[in-house]
Amino acid sequence: MKETKERKMIRHKKKNVRIFPIYKTVSWDLLFYFPIIFLFLTQIKGFSASQVLYADAFYTLANTFWQLPVTSLVDRIGKKNCLIIGNVLYSASILAMIFMQNYYELLLIQFIYALGYSIKGVCETNILYDSLPASKKRGKIFATIDGKSSSYFYLFDAVSSIIAGLTFAINGYIPMVLCFLCCVASTVISFKFRHTVIVEDKVQPISLKEYIGQIKASMKFSIKSSRVKLLLLSNALFLGLSLGIVNLRSSMLSEMQVPEAYFGIIFAILQFAAAITARYSERIHKIFRNKTIAVLTIPTTVSCILIGFIGKDTLSKSSLILVVLLFSLQYATKGPYRALLARYLSNFTNRKIRPKLTALRNLSSNLLTAVVSAVCAFLLEITTTANTFIIIGCITTIAAVLLVDYMKGKVGLRPSQYSKEDLKYSLYMPSKTKKKS
Repeated sequence: MKETKERKMIRHKKKNVRIFPIYKTVSWDLLFYFPIIFLFLTQIKGFSASQVLYADAFYTLANTFWQLPVTSLVDRIGKKNCLIIGNVLYSASILAMIFMQNYYELLLIQFIYALGYSIKGVCETNILYDSLPASKKRGKIFATIDGKSSSYFYLFDAVSSIIAGLTFAINGYIPMVLCFLCCVASTVISFKFRHTVIVEDKVQPISLKEYIGQIKASMKFSIKSSRVKLLLLSNALFLGLSLGIVNLRSSMLSEMQVPEAYFGIIFAILQFAAAITARYSERIHKIFRNKTIAVLTIPTTVSCILIGFIGKDTLSKSSLILVVLLFSLQYATKGPYRALLARYLSNFTNRKIRPKLTALRNLSSNLLTAVVSAVCAFLLEITTTANTFIIIGCITTIAAVLLVDYMKGKVGLRPSQYSKEDLKYSLYMPSKTKKKS
């Protein structure tokens, strides 16, 4: 009986691995949405640029609010069930956004959308990681599959971006309807995943008190472990900047008087750049090793400063080309970053701690994204988009340089070089440790 159950679980895990690239291609993020959402909210719904960025900040704060409840929910009903719920909430949010009438409705939609995003963020990569055989090559296999899946998504997103820009010029609601249909497709695919060990073994849900205790233990582990703490900080800085300036890029293009139909083409170029680098995330890791985070982060922050100075010449075609190239650089670094950071944080951990670390990763990045979005919204009320890019770029560049310098000798080491606290939840943790003399 035991052998039959193990074979069934192996078959389920293999199916999850097969489905994951298909799922991520259409489900990793909203398709048809980001190239036109700034235009949709400002031109179709009549909100100001600063209102849109304040809504972004509210969304990320809501995302932060949902992190701990979502992690508890995942523990109780399983990753597959939660993933279905997350995609249903995604679909409902986009449908509601199409019919919304005022700014307060937008904030409510962002609150619900944040719940769906939080659920998906905790479940998606962990479903893949849990479905891979436990071995020393697990991280490499995970990064390869996740990187290729990300590449497929970016390519598909590039095509959808072109369609979004062209159809928006015809009718602003068409891209939103297409986005809703993709969300429905994601929901259907999420039903195809199979439960992993947690649900199959019918583990009883832990009490709230026990769960809070586990979260506290995870946070203490993150604080005491230099490796995890620095990875969380670097992830927060990079994603906080990358996600916080999403609509700021659209604002920059609007100030440069780029026609709406070209927004999709520009964003398609950006997604192609991300697709190329995401596909080779493992190769990037092999080339740069423990310098990978610095190589991906610092060019991203410096590019914001350059965009600000170049973007001041709003009517120049050469300036627009340079700005788009710098946007492409930002997407090229973002392509492999998420997969590699997910791998780095998953290394030396077990199934029990990974969802908690994912929640802490999302929580920290959401907080910084909210800060970046709020600061950008405030700056847009008193200055131009170009100056906003310069200010944000200077602040994050200083932070990135200091963080990268502090990470030397603490991250990117071999298992034997880490402390006992860093390997507390590691599969490589020796059962008996020798006392230091």
